[in-house]
Amino acid sequence: SSDLLHAGTPRSQLQSHQQQLLCRAASAMARTSLLPVALLATACLLALRWAASPAVFVPVPTEPAALRGGAAASTAAAVVAAGAPLAASAADELLAYNMAGEWTSTFVQGYFVLTLGYTAIAFFSYLVLTKLKII
Repeated sequence: SSDLLHAGTPRSQLQSHQQQLLCRAASAMARTSLLPVALLATACLLALRWAASPAVFVPVPTEPAALRGGAAASTAAAVVAAGAPLAASAADELLAYNMAGEWTSTFVQGYFVLTLGYTAIAFFSYLVLTKLKII
């Protein structure tokens, strides 16, 4: 009577039945996960094919680009470029850039205004949500 379980069913038959159920469940799980794997593999192959196709990138030009006007335009451009340092008189002034790392009054005021403002929004949101018994 020691090898009988569950109302007279022998232990070996019960274990055999459990193994059959596990095999069926495993094969069903393998079939259900096959579709997403196949879709992912197809998507990867299509992406690889698209990346390897020559239509993805702009083709290399076969001849050098010619400037309009030819030699006359290039001569005029060389004359203008040679005289450019003489004509340059741009003022080299220091601009007051606010985010350069130093502590300015605008930075400090902005810090406190934003911090206090967002704290007030959070507090009033919490107040409303607790009064409505949402949290």
